[in-house]
Amino acid sequence: MRAFLLSLLFMTASLAAQGPGHAPSRTVESKEDAASQVDVVGAQIDATLKFTDERGYPFELKQWFPGKQPVVLVLGYYSCPAMCGQVLDAAFAALSDVDLQPGEHYRVLNVSIDPKETPEVAKARKDSFLPRLRKTGGEDAWRVLVGDEANTKRLAEQMGFRFYWSDATGQYAHPPSLLFLTPEGKVSRIIVNTSFDPSDVRLAIVEASGGAIGGFWDQVRLNCLTFDARTNTYSLAAMTVMRIAGAVTVVALAAMIWVMARRERRRPAAAAA
Repeated sequence: MRAFLLSLLFMTASLAAQGPGHAPSRTVESKEDAASQVDVVGAQIDATLKFTDERGYPFELKQWFPGKQPVVLVLGYYSCPAMCGQVLDAAFAALSDVDLQPGEHYRVLNVSIDPKETPEVAKARKDSFLPRLRKTGGEDAWRVLVGDEANTKRLAEQMGFRFYWSDATGQYAHPPSLLFLTPEGKVSRIIVNTSFDPSDVRLAIVEASGGAIGGFWDQVRLNCLTFDARTNTYSLAAMTVMRIAGAVTVVALAAMIWVMARRERRRPAAAAA
């Protein structure tokens, strides 16, 4: 019986230690492949790219990368009639509901994909949306940029942000994306949606910080949860559930073996008495 339990214990521990058998898909699909967000987690942003901020000042990405805080990057354009405003509004609603402060824990960077947009247009966008970020420090922690076609396309390509101009609709077709970058400028997480769960946004920022912010339970959740690109949320994956169940089984089997071993050691002593 002990030999059987020891064999079962070894097999269960081996199963619990195994990782998933197949790597997840590397592409987050959109309705149109030409306007989609490619999963470029791990990609490094080019800090030499140059833009102009909403104040009319030159802004090189090296001013923020490398930096001290993770960055929430939003690509789109400011004269967008619908989706860009919806994405930014949803992002600010989620950021307003988490206990992290802009400037202290993270920064926000908007970059226009339309080379015709001007700093004045960028400033109008910031003035309109800044009150929706219900946090202090948003004025300095949020930069709204415009740039020429070369720099804009280069950044979009690096970030896997595919877009095109549609003559039929008279607007740019593009995905609704939030990209979370580490302080060094590497893409840590991408969420594609027009609404965002505050818990997911918080975990993405904590994850991008590399553990520099957040507490013990944030690390526990990041270790237990897996980001599912199909649902764009952190959730318990089937393999994670199996690992937890396997770990519980290992502990239970180990406890049974320990109890049986103690009983066997006590039998000779009881017989002698």
